[in-house]
Amino acid sequence: MALPKSPLLDLLRFDGAEGTIRWKHRRMLLLDADAMGLLRRELIDTLGLAAAKRILTRFGYACGYRDALTSKELLQWKDQHELWKLGPWLHAQEGVGLCRVLHSRVDTANNIFEVEGEWFNSYEAEQHRLHIEPISDSPVCWTLTGYGSGHSSAIFGREVFYYEKECQGKGDKRCLIVGNLADDKIEEARNLKTLYKVENIETELSRLVVSLEQNARELQSEREKVGSLEIQLAHLQEAITQGAGTDELVGSAIPNSGT
Repeated sequence: MALPKSPLLDLLRFDGAEGTIRWKHRRMLLLDADAMGLLRRELIDTLGLAAAKRILTRFGYACGYRDALTSKELLQWKDQHELWKLGPWLHAQEGVGLCRVLHSRVDTANNIFEVEGEWFNSYEAEQHRLHIEPISDSPVCWTLTGYGSGHSSAIFGREVFYYEKECQGKGDKRCLIVGNLADDKIEEARNLKTLYKVENIETELSRLVVSLEQNARELQSEREKVGSLEIQLAHLQEAITQGAGTDELVGSAIPNSGT
């Protein structure tokens, strides 16, 4: 599976008549970056920085987790590492930002997960600096780190957390991210474990996924029935047209003989 030729994008469908965008059976949305920035500001102004961070981080986790499950379902893949590489690629295709992996050492069977990378053009750092004043004194790419955490956790079946050491949202020259297994010996991971409460997220996501998949199958079945009926109707209309022909029908009237 070569990433630049990934079949995932071939499964994206824009249906103007229906008003939907679907990634096979999953419904997708196109959202304006500035609107997301304004939502961030509203969350911070209304709920405070800590609550806004928690909401947006968990939102990102759900996005990454769901994308990973979809990739697993739709693609033929050799191993977990191949699917894992789709995370940064999908982020780039979705316009979230460009990720370059600087270092990776992944062997979850032996409790090893050491990843370091950097983001370019993070929409979240850009929007935070645009809408929030004064400049932050801590990293702000909450949905991006949440996405990475959710995606890797779903791929490897282990709790994986990403966090930023540097962030353009707080004035650094780059966004530098680190990923580790949820090991309580690592202070950042311990703090994130409290932030995510992963067991709650995964339980809710699992319930939601089962429901969505059932709805998607039912919807696909209904669409197939409608398509079959449309084909039958077209054949029937064609048969009627051919049977009637283009010649005029000629008839004769029987005169009334009277009494």
